[in-house]
Amino acid sequence: MYALDKLLREARVLGLVCKVSEEKSGVVNSAEEVLPFLESRPKALAFWSQCTESLNVYTTTAERFLQSLHSVFSARLHDQHASRADTVFVKLAERVLEKRLPKRGRSGRQELITLFQYWSHLEEEGVSALDTYITELAEQVSLIQSLQSGDQDTVLKTLKRVPETQLQKEGLRALSLLLLDKRIKVSNAASALLRSLADSPRSRERALVSCLELLEDESVETRVAGCKALSCLKAKESIDQLVYLCQTDKDDVREAAKQALLSFGEEGKLAQRHAEDSQDGLPRLFAPGSMASTAF
Repeated sequence: MYALDKLLREARVLGLVCKVSEEKSGVVNSAEEVLPFLESRPKALAFWSQCTESLNVYTTTAERFLQSLHSVFSARLHDQHASRADTVFVKLAERVLEKRLPKRGRSGRQELITLFQYWSHLEEEGVSALDTYITELAEQVSLIQSLQSGDQDTVLKTLKRVPETQLQKEGLRALSLLLLDKRIKVSNAASALLRSLADSPRSRERALVSCLELLEDESVETRVAGCKALSCLKAKESIDQLVYLCQTDKDDVREAAKQALLSFGEEGKLAQRHAEDSQDGLPRLFAPGSMASTAF
């Protein structure tokens, strides 16, 4: 479902690339010639200009992108986030690229970032001011580091104090994974926070989208966490996706999906029984993360 949304966004970008290729066959001197609507984001436009060579406004390397981020925004991060600058800037580059960069060495730092990837990310995140977005991203990085702390008191304090508005996609992912934590106090606190999000329509909708995306992750652990999180959110909207996992996925995920369905009352129980009745007739070829095993 959400993989399809991503493909539709990419199709839109490809359509724009084709249009630009037809209309701009000669030399292009600035990014706004390619994407005129970037003029409404002057700071984002100026930053891209700093990242690119004058003869090529279409691409920059990840290394140059990171260097420009340091040059422009390091001093603007508050003291509390200054030590996380490297992590924040790498996280932004990875979001634009939609892939992880190597932690060591510079081999991945020569990877190209295109103007269209940059623009697409700004559009998807609704970024109007790049400096504000980077500050918010720094807060997200701080939150995730606290949630992933090995110190139980740090995790519990974070779960108790985190504002709902700070729980964006990656924060919700980290929160959902805490449902699998072997420390009972931690998993219970994570569950309580997710259940509280169900009381706020806006927070619940944001969490619902993020947790549904977890069901498409390659990691079995993450898919299990997604099932448990949807149960906390009382997300009956996810019944179809959970039924599919019950029919096709690995045992751990199937069990988590089953328990999530059972938590939805009579409607979920009926769906779970339907999944059990029909799962024997469905091969598990299309489960998330299982495609590699079907290769010849």
